Amino acid sequence: MPALTLSLHGANRILERSVPLEALEGVKLAVPLLTEKPLRFRYKGVTVIARMASGCPKIISAWKEAI
Repeated sequence: MPALTLSLHGANRILERSVPLEALEGVKLAVPLLTEKPLRFRYKGVTVIARMASGCPKIISAWKEAI
């Protein structure tokens, strides 16, 4: 499994919105689906936008879904 990276925007969204980091393990499950085109998906109540960048999954943005 390649290292997981965050864009600056993605890191800020996680910090500002208190997104649970364990929910981002969903990115590890989505790695086979990731390409250079961003993919938006939901995992454990968190919406994540991620893509492959230089062979590593990169989280572009993440936020909790309203209940």
